[in-house]
Amino acid sequence: MTDAIKRYLLAIYELSNGGASVKSTDVSRYLNVTKSSTAKMTTRLEEQGYIIKPHYADITLTPKGIKTAGDLYTNMFILQEFFTKFLKTPQETAKSDAITCVCSLSDFTVDKLVKLTIRNVNKKKDNNTKA
Repeated sequence: MTDAIKRYLLAIYELSNGGASVKSTDVSRYLNVTKSSTAKMTTRLEEQGYIIKPHYADITLTPKGIKTAGDLYTNMFILQEFFTKFLKTPQETAKSDAITCVCSLSDFTVDKLVKLTIRNVNKKKDNNTKA
């Protein structure tokens, strides 16, 4: 899956609150891309089974799209929390960096980062409980 596909899926997922239909123009605005870029990508996403988009209609995630985008979003959220809470990165920068990580790094590396983050959060909770 390409970086661009991941970015579009994340955008659609966020705009749809996990499943409602969204307008192509909203996706274009959210990602700061042209409408024609969004039209080309929605065709690719539909061909790959992530969305349904009838001609001149809104975009709806398929079950496959919801699952894939939900997994990407969960990893993005965990990394964003790590960046803000542990690294003290400002919220907007943390979100942007987390999206970059989830979309650009290999799935293997993202998985390792997420697991490392969860372990560190749990250690911090354990240390706070003992104090």
